[in-house]
Amino acid sequence: MKQRNKALVLLSGGLDSGVLLWKLKSEGYVLSTLTVLFPGRRKNEIHAARDLARLAGSKENYEVTIPFIPSPKAEEGCYIPKRNLMYYGMAASLADIIGAQKIFGGHIRHDGAVFKDARKDYLMKISRLAGVPFAFPFIGMEKKDIIKTGSRLKVPFDRCWSCSRDGRKHCWNCNSCRERESGFREAKVKDPLYV
Repeated sequence: MKQRNKALVLLSGGLDSGVLLWKLKSEGYVLSTLTVLFPGRRKNEIHAARDLARLAGSKENYEVTIPFIPSPKAEEGCYIPKRNLMYYGMAASLADIIGAQKIFGGHIRHDGAVFKDARKDYLMKISRLAGVPFAFPFIGMEKKDIIKTGSRLKVPFDRCWSCSRDGRKHCWNCNSCRERESGFREAKVKDPLYV
């Protein structure tokens, strides 16, 4: 049986899905999360997803491993073929099992410009096929807008992992790090990770 205010959130451990988690929490949703693991998945990102779920008070946190995905390369934007088709297909099945009313993703405008499977029309086709409502509150927003929202909601930005590499700290050279840096600068918010 579906629970009216239960949300299943696809949680990567990055800024966008982290801010989404806090937004839904502030709106009174009962939170559940789904994190997808695969070969080469950055350990810091996995730890970040677990930390964020715990800190947001999510009680049901699922991790699904897809072993056949080739390890994504940072220099190729960490591209994974048909990633969102797989992710949201699994999320739709899980939502049915746990009684989640809606599935949420933290995609922003930039994602759709880079990856075809992160565009709203593509994602909504999966939603219609699965028969489960999907929602993407940030899909028309820029990184700076997400950071402003997260700052207002007191998201622990120091727990969000943005780097495409898996070092001890953010490299500040990859596209993801540069996007984070420029987002904080444009939002006029201090990034607790950047010294």
